[in-house]
Amino acid sequence: MGKKWTEVDIYTGLVKEDMPTNAAGRGAVAGIGVGPDGEPGVMPRIKKKKKKTLIDARSKSYKEHRKRLELARERRLAKKEQSNLIKKVKEQVNEFSREEYIEEDNVADLKDIVKRKGAKNLKFKDGSMKVDTFTASAITQILDKVNPQNKKKMMDMINSGTKSQFLKLQQLAMKAVK
Repeated sequence: MGKKWTEVDIYTGLVKEDMPTNAAGRGAVAGIGVGPDGEPGVMPRIKKKKKKTLIDARSKSYKEHRKRLELARERRLAKKEQSNLIKKVKEQVNEFSREEYIEEDNVADLKDIVKRKGAKNLKFKDGSMKVDTFTASAITQILDKVNPQNKKKMMDMINSGTKSQFLKLQQLAMKAVK
């Protein structure tokens, strides 16, 4: 602890001990509180926290406490199940669609692939398949050259056929382009 401030009275010569008003630190500022022996500048006592008492399992308060815990647990589980339900619903909504009612225009997509010079996914009955620029270009060139009856058959195979049918058409187009 630091030294105390001493002041000498000029007239009586008595020494007074007091703390300076500009001192820093805990309890250094006068008037904060009064200690047990009336000394100014002492911080008031801080109340201690109460210790938590254990609840006896046979008591009424424990039964109420247990009921509150069980209700909170049920709410948490219900919230968790609800969030799982929400996730499942969102996944199923993404799967549910009206794609079966909408006809895919894969011919237009093939022309778009040629125009943009980039690969794109085409949807077929049995899944989807990525088609590159060269393949799309070969198939569209053949579509332009064949007679109207064959063109209609080819367009049906591209728009509403399977992947294997499209691959057969691709092989024919590659042979014709070479």
